[in-house]
Amino acid sequence: MKFFASLGAVLLHFVSYVSSIALEPNDEASLRSATADYAYGLMTYYKNNVTGLPATEIGIFPKPLYWWVAGAAWGGLIEYTQFSGDQSYVNTITQALVANYGPNNDILLPWRKDQEGNDDQAFWALALMSALEYQFPEPKPAAPATYLQVVENSFNNMISRWDTSSCNGGLKWQIYPENSYGYNYKNSISNGAVFALAARLAMYTGNKTYADWAVKIWDWSKAVGFIDDNYAVFDGADDRNNCTNPDHTEWSYNVGIYLHGAAALYNYTEGDEAWKKRTTGLLDHTALFFKPFDNATDIMYEVPCETGLNGRKCNLDQQSFKAYLSRFIAKTAILAPFTREKTTKYLHTSAVAAAASCTGPSNACGSKWYVGGFDGELGVGQQLSALEVTQALLMLKQNIVPGTNGDQDPILSSSTSSTASTDTTTIISFSPSISISTLFGTTSSSRLLPSVVPPSTMSSNDSVASSTSKDSTPLSFSKVPVPPTVSSILPSSVPGEFAPLNSSACSCTRSSTVTLYVPPTSAPAVVPPPAPSITLAPNGTVPTPPPASLTTGLPLFTGAAVSVNTAGHSILAAVVFAICGGIL
Repeated sequence: MKFFASLGAVLLHFVSYVSSIALEPNDEASLRSATADYAYGLMTYYKNNVTGLPATEIGIFPKPLYWWVAGAAWGGLIEYTQFSGDQSYVNTITQALVANYGPNNDILLPWRKDQEGNDDQAFWALALMSALEYQFPEPKPAAPATYLQVVENSFNNMISRWDTSSCNGGLKWQIYPENSYGYNYKNSISNGAVFALAARLAMYTGNKTYADWAVKIWDWSKAVGFIDDNYAVFDGADDRNNCTNPDHTEWSYNVGIYLHGAAALYNYTEGDEAWKKRTTGLLDHTALFFKPFDNATDIMYEVPCETGLNGRKCNLDQQSFKAYLSRFIAKTAILAPFTREKTTKYLHTSAVAAAASCTGPSNACGSKWYVGGFDGELGVGQQLSALEVTQALLMLKQNIVPGTNGDQDPILSSSTSSTASTDTTTIISFSPSISISTLFGTTSSSRLLPSVVPPSTMSSNDSVASSTSKDSTPLSFSKVPVPPTVSSILPSSVPGEFAPLNSSACSCTRSSTVTLYVPPTSAPAVVPPPAPSITLAPNGTVPTPPPASLTTGLPLFTGAAVSVNTAGHSILAAVVFAICGGIL
């Protein structure tokens, strides 16, 4: 085992010199260039906008990835468009978002019933919040609802499931009883995502009812023990035991999403000391996720599964969690400037380490940023994580505060701190709103905003079945007719969209200017155990077999509460990648 670990470390040293991104974290041009590479790499995985594809498949990444990951990725790409100025993917993102509105314009999709939980719905809604906050083009004139209407409908739909029949409140992980693997589980990511969404809606709309809901969710999360006195955020608990025995696993996106919501409420309350204390405590606790080994300080990693030292291996969901922690701590620095020094330090080091990992086929990025090179694991989660940690630095340099309802553009922050950036950047101006008139046969004449039910009126059996507008006129959104194929949505050609991945090319021309971080050779998980052989797929990627549940028809228990192993890659994979770079 020691031999294999040592050999793996040597190979990763070689691979790190192949073609890693030459990132200069203080240089905006370098950040833009790197994020463009990462965004391109991410979009090469997106296949679900081809002619003839069923309309219900538009906007998602192919299996074995789950529906929620696509919503999370579009949220990251919306922000990429803002911070980079690259509008290449605007049409694709817009089509993906609108195709997933659902029949009632609330992102509740009957055809996703087997894999849509409260957290999944919330991540799509958070993506739409980014579209609102950064003035992403509205899909006019044919879309059945605006981004704000869909977000508010989604929020009302989720809080209609606030359940006081157990644990004195909270949202279950799963929506439907038939999804038994998570229906009796109340977890932090479902409640935390709705908490953050409520806080952002309060900021955007000025509606205090959203802030009241955010406070209610925070107070419940603390009372039930999902957030402890040291601001550790635990995964969740079985509601059949009244949430008395929480799973103390800590995932990065759980603390990240509560941190982001707390910072939003700090901003909304104009510096309330209670929310400042909570923001500080949560940010301090994120230090847990920035020191995988003593010689890899300030590098982000996923504690429960990334090193493998505890016998767990990150599944496809968990490989993307670093993306959201990166996004949330950067937003925290914008909304709560007193956190800027610490967040900048974390993001600088992690972005440089992430760049060193992007030496896979066609510069694909790896999972373990602390090894100083590509670790043989690649995919949507890895690519999104590298994108998010790098564009987080762009976010900080540009210092753009999310816009509010009625803003023409997001605004440059007037907040100052001892470490605030002195850069000034011209606000990105998007092209006129995109017309996708072929998307729907009919449009809703209503542009009224739904009201939100105050938390004090909710009980375990309440639901927001008949929301009303702010002028008490009943809402009358038209149902969304599902088009037969994707060809009815996409134009015949979209200039400026990404080109297909060149499967025959191995671009190995970049120089490496990053510091290498190699964990102790005694750590057995740095390089996975050897396998007999690995054959690259035609597109140059390492094939990963689908989870057994996708072939047996059984539901896959996925998400933060469990660890579902993905396929490991061998030392031979590292050799293949090194050969690609002309090293061996």
